[in-house]
Amino acid sequence: MLGMRSLGSLAMVMLALIACGGNQPKHSLPQKSRPILSAQAAKARCARLAALGFDPCPPLPSRIQLPKAQIRNGTNGAISNATAELWGMAFLRGQAYYYWAIQHDDEQTLRSGVFALPDPTTVGNLFGGDLQELDEVRQAGGTMIYQPPQTPIVQVVVIPSSLQTAMTNQGLHPAAYGLAVEFKGPESRVLQLPDGKRKVIFSIGPGYVDDFLVWGVLKPDSSLGSIWYEYGVYECRGIVTSICNL
Repeated sequence: MLGMRSLGSLAMVMLALIACGGNQPKHSLPQKSRPILSAQAAKARCARLAALGFDPCPPLPSRIQLPKAQIRNGTNGAISNATAELWGMAFLRGQAYYYWAIQHDDEQTLRSGVFALPDPTTVGNLFGGDLQELDEVRQAGGTMIYQPPQTPIVQVVVIPSSLQTAMTNQGLHPAAYGLAVEFKGPESRVLQLPDGKRKVIFSIGPGYVDDFLVWGVLKPDSSLGSIWYEYGVYECRGIVTSICNL
């Protein structure tokens, strides 16, 4: 679950990599409708999510608004297009709930293990910038006004063993597949102070684009729907560029 702000200072992995992946454009399909929960089931769902840090209770998976993106299969046939589409949609669903958490100052969700592995190394890699900013908001007694970036492209890619080794050496859990994601501005985070004043924490314009490699696995969740459960992230720069292949 990412924004360009939270990922702006990632360390690069200096390792020779084998280029992989090709572009097979696929467009995401609309979400399938799901039945509305009973009052008792809705209460239980919200209680579970509150224990994970969600306050207020977020919308059902069938009702939350997903980012728009083109989902691609860049694995050269290692997985099917249907699987790539499933993973891409899961990532977008997770992003939608991550944006909800940031917009509602739900700092605990980033540490609870609902989006990603909860160990300190993974949390720092994925959410270090977010946590610093939410802590600033909390200490100021304010709220976060967050405009998320666009995500034009989500591409499934194969992660070579050499990069998986680098992940392990950095204390991160490796994965065989990742999602190369293109983020595009505008994006902004503004601290709304109790006296009505506003402080811009971060802001980029519509012309800014940055790409990231997010690795992990598909994880079904009874309250959020299937999401892309994240193990870590690198910027698509230097030697990681050929893996992302955007």
